Amino acid sequence: MTSPFTVLHVCTGNICRSPMSERILAGLTGEDVLNHGAGISPFHEGENMQGNAMTELESRGFDPAGHRARHLLREHVEASDLILVATIGHREYLAERFPESSAKAFLVRSFGPMAADLAGSLPDGDTAVRGKALVDAADARRGDYDELDLADPWGMRQAVYAQIADQLEAALRPVADALEPRP
Repeated sequence: MTSPFTVLHVCTGNICRSPMSERILAGLTGEDVLNHGAGISPFHEGENMQGNAMTELESRGFDPAGHRARHLLREHVEASDLILVATIGHREYLAERFPESSAKAFLVRSFGPMAADLAGSLPDGDTAVRGKALVDAADARRGDYDELDLADPWGMRQAVYAQIADQLEAALRPVADALEPRP
């Protein structure tokens, strides 16, 4: 087996958006995709996922167990093939501190439509081959897509978390489909 395709999910505190994104994509993909997350702020480091995020994931059949917020480090960026961020500000943070990440960092809500459009042009192969080709193709077409931020639901009511989860599922299902191995 080849090494897994690694996806890093990034938001501010790693307690709402990025863990929801991480757990949704993990639930849509197999063992050949390694999902992990981090936040650009160390404020919540070590904390559990926010309760409303956990509730929303569980209601949709995704597993929130075992999450602990992490602060984004260089080794997280270096170990990742794809970085999905919540907002333009998060992508700018990455570009400033880790310029080498620019070609593989995308807004999660924008990457879904890219994956849907590019899936048919990806080479046959395992998930890692298809994933790396997807990242390269998406980077080349980056300017063709609207930049869509994922709003921060922290402190909001459950309905807002449901809306965020809807947006994440809509964005991540095409990514999971594109990463599916093709013989």
